[in-house]
Amino acid sequence: MKILVTGAKGFIGKNLVAELKNRKFEEIYEFDIDIDKTLLEEYTKNCDFVYHLAGVNRPETEEEFMSGNFGFTSELLELLKKHKNKAPILI
Repeated sequence: MKILVTGAKGFIGKNLVAELKNRKFEEIYEFDIDIDKTLLEEYTKNCDFVYHLAGVNRPETEEEFMSGNFGFTSELLELLKKHKNKAPILI
C-alpha cells in the first residue's frame, strides 16, 4: 500500500510516519510545505491512502489560514480528482 502523509514534518506527521515504518509499510510518500510541489502530483497519482495532516495551526491572518488550510486541501483534492484517484482520505 502506498500511503501519502501531508504535514509529514509536523509532530503528528513525524510520529505517524515512524509508526507506519514500524509496521513495515515501505511506500510512504512524505509531503510537507518545504517539499517540491511537483512531487505532490506524483504522490496523488500513485497513493492508495492519504493521511491529510497539513495545515496552519496558529495563523496570524485570515489569509494565512485560508491559504494553508482551505487552499492546500483544495489543491490536494483537485490533484486526486485529476488522476481519478479515489484513495480514502483521513483528515
